[in-house]
Amino acid sequence: MPVDDVDTRPAPPRTLTRRERLRRQTVDEIVERALELVDSGGAHGLSIASVSKAMGMTPPALYHYFASRDALLDALVLAGYTDLGTAVEGAARAASDRPAAERVAAIAHAWRRWALDHPRRYAMLFTGSRRDAVDPLEHVGPITASMLALVTALQELVRDGGDGGDGGGRDGGADGGGRDGGEPGAGPKSGAGQESGARQGLDAELSRWGRTLGAPPETAPGALRLALSTWYRVHGLVSLELVGGFDTMGLDGGPLLTAEIESLVHEATR
Repeated sequence: MPVDDVDTRPAPPRTLTRRERLRRQTVDEIVERALELVDSGGAHGLSIASVSKAMGMTPPALYHYFASRDALLDALVLAGYTDLGTAVEGAARAASDRPAAERVAAIAHAWRRWALDHPRRYAMLFTGSRRDAVDPLEHVGPITASMLALVTALQELVRDGGDGGDGGGRDGGADGGGRDGGEPGAGPKSGAGQESGARQGLDAELSRWGRTLGAPPETAPGALRLALSTWYRVHGLVSLELVGGFDTMGLDGGPLLTAEIESLVHEATR
């Protein structure tokens, strides 16, 4: 057969057998029942016995589907991340024709809304999994897509702000007489040199992370840094809100998050 006649199209997915379909349906139902138990009592109280009871199965029968409680928790965490990522990705897609600053806000507030709607699932995401077994950016497409949408919006802000790739926080130190406090032309002090080296190392790490996301090669390290900053600010605020950290202060997390996003946008564009 001539080389040009070789069919290079990917093979169609294999049709599942009836046994495989039934097993997948049972696994999905186990995960659904287990998530309901998490919603009612938290992940800490989850056990093979409690899930098997909710399923109307014996514990030994459930072990045919999940070898251990840890394996079940890994599946629940992946399901939770998928649901969270789908919600955030949907918000990003719905805001895709809006200015970059509004897209960043839509992504951040969608993350918070999901966490408030599923407080115990949200807590499980960060306490219920083995980090060597569950990597949301590797295993959960919607999480990666939502983070990439955030990076893209912040890259637009950095570019339109004329930042030249630093992504906010410029202070004039490179011109002499800036943050180092030295005389113009005197050269950086040793502390400034160490800071510059650390920043270069961070930029290299951020660029590697950006490649794992699928961000374009020209994405500024500053945009990637701001994306991470957005994530840990949102996560920190939401985590405090979920445990009642703002209750005694009489503060609402919504306006606080809006103020944080405005601060990040200012940092990206200054």
